[in-house]
Amino acid sequence: MKERLVELDVLRGIAFVMVVVQHTIGGYSYSKDISYMDLALSRFIYTIAQPAVKIFLILMGMTLIYTYIDKFNWKSFYIKKIKFLIVPYVIFSILDMYLLKDWEKLRNIFGQIVTGNAAYHLWYMGMAIRIYIYFPIIIFIIGIIGKKSGIFKINFIVLYSAAYIFFIQNSNRVYNFLGRIIFGNPTELQQKFINISPLSWSIYFVIGVYIIFNYSKFKNMVLRYGKAITVLYTFFAAAVYCKNMNLFGDEFFVYDKLSYGIGIIHNILCMMFFYLISLHIVKKRILCGFFKFIARYSFPSYMFHVVILQYFANNIHQTGKLYSPFILLMLTAFITPCIFYIIGFIPFSRYITGVRKNSVFRGNKLHHNIKMNTRTAH
Repeated sequence: MKERLVELDVLRGIAFVMVVVQHTIGGYSYSKDISYMDLALSRFIYTIAQPAVKIFLILMGMTLIYTYIDKFNWKSFYIKKIKFLIVPYVIFSILDMYLLKDWEKLRNIFGQIVTGNAAYHLWYMGMAIRIYIYFPIIIFIIGIIGKKSGIFKINFIVLYSAAYIFFIQNSNRVYNFLGRIIFGNPTELQQKFINISPLSWSIYFVIGVYIIFNYSKFKNMVLRYGKAITVLYTFFAAAVYCKNMNLFGDEFFVYDKLSYGIGIIHNILCMMFFYLISLHIVKKRILCGFFKFIARYSFPSYMFHVVILQYFANNIHQTGKLYSPFILLMLTAFITPCIFYIIGFIPFSRYITGVRKNSVFRGNKLHHNIKMNTRTAH
């Protein structure tokens, strides 16, 4: 059995918190009638949290390949994903629509589910499920490329990145064209089905695959050049922050011409920066246990956290000050995983939550039920 990469669990937990930051402090930063100080600080925090989904995609590429590259049975793979991914996704999509009172969406449940439109954050699930569907083809291609030389792999990454940037710059036209070709006069849901193609996010999955094939070198590089990574990340994050704040007007020197490249570099550096932090957190038992706990329930928590967030927002007085979304952030990010921890003690709940084993606490340490498989790849 392969060694579990605990630092990736920690990074997954951090990424989930970043998602909640986007939906609390990030949303607040675009509110009207807040002070400029609150605007500047909340937009800064939002900028830090923006790459959360890209980090999830990099982790997906890493964990899927780490888990299946040596032994892959497509029938077993699909059965597991249907039971522990698609079924929970369908259940939570319906729950989100019902509990958020989006009654109109319930008239076309199938359309909402396949497009990830059941709630505003579920587009990611609609896109990610396609990656799992394509995965047997993906792992076949990766197996071929994996046998090539290191120079070939580097050239592939460079060429793929260039092609990706060209594609993403023209993606709206491509998707609109495909929508007309496939559907004639597409509805909003039909066009969204086209728009959430994994192609728009594939560079991060590819980077995750490349990292896991060179994991020891990557880990050593991040540890050795941690200060340089921090400086570079700070520089690119500052550029993105200035753009988010519109500090230099609509024409922000070269940013507008190189925005896609800058965005990709910023997202990758953000992942590397928080990966570095994760490596240090692993050495802190309590903090490591906290993020591992969040990571364990990050899948159902991601799908359901907007309902919990909305409940707290409706029942806790919102002052318009920055501390209000901070309170929502802390409550949502912690209580949502706790809910699924409790649900985990219900028999067969794993088929609803997708969490195949529950966490149990003994003293100050976090353990997992040994009756279940010890590895997951959400």
